Amino acid sequence: MKNEDLATTRVEEATRHIPSIGLLGFAVGSVVASATLMALGRKQAALFVGQWAPTVLAFAVYNKIVKTFSAPYDEDQRLKHGDNASLIKSAEELRRQEPLHPLR
Repeated sequence: MKNEDLATTRVEEATRHIPSIGLLGFAVGSVVASATLMALGRKQAALFVGQWAPTVLAFAVYNKIVKTFSAPYDEDQRLKHGDNASLIKSAEELRRQEPLHPLR
């Protein structure tokens, strides 16, 4: 991705393939598992598993932001989505912009 370091780019490319519904299902499943453990009297385990839900939901929000607002991979993708697909432009793109015309 543009303007990102190598580690961030690799993480975002890997996580963008995870479906949002899968993360939501995992979060709901951890809440159900936590409630079940609490009902069985295993309070420590219930608290541990219950803390997974907000962590997974935070990851899901990050994942959704990356999918929605990430810069296009290349010029073809940018053209496919229009000029406003990315507010971040490369130096080459800035040089190609037409100069402003003076008032006549």
